[in-house]
Amino acid sequence: MPNNEEELNIYEVNSLLFQIISFMSEAERRNLNSVLKSKLSKTEHRKDLSSLVTSISEAKRRELLEKLTNWYRSKHAELRKFPRRPFSAPVEVSTNGLTYMCFIQNLSHGGVFIHTDFSFKIDQEITMTFSLSRAEKDLTVRGKVVRVDSQGIGVKFGEMLPEDMGLHLN
Repeated sequence: MPNNEEELNIYEVNSLLFQIISFMSEAERRNLNSVLKSKLSKTEHRKDLSSLVTSISEAKRRELLEKLTNWYRSKHAELRKFPRRPFSAPVEVSTNGLTYMCFIQNLSHGGVFIHTDFSFKIDQEITMTFSLSRAEKDLTVRGKVVRVDSQGIGVKFGEMLPEDMGLHLN
């Protein structure tokens, strides 16, 4: 958990909890619902998961957030074939005859996350042009959008980046 100066307020805790819960499958939500019900007294039982979450103490919500954050990270780490590393660089994204200026947030040999406010769709083919360092020439890579969220897009490269590009991702 962050120190007291950086500690999330209860509204941020609630927001993050419900964001993570929204990524859960229906079966995972039912499981969480039954776990929370088993920890509450019979008089505190609520019918829905959101009522259960908001009925527990602030300390218990923070504890739940930490557990769900760890669960979410471990679940998504398993899905990644290649480790990602933070990488901040401008990128030109071209699709359907249009070019957008965006920023790379993280990078792996197999894909990239691009921070953008522009609208993209899952399975949309794009071409990205960026530089891995100031000294190198620009790299142009084709890819397919595999994830879209409020922060940007996850893109799977059409071909893996070569191991010898100095990324040191392993």
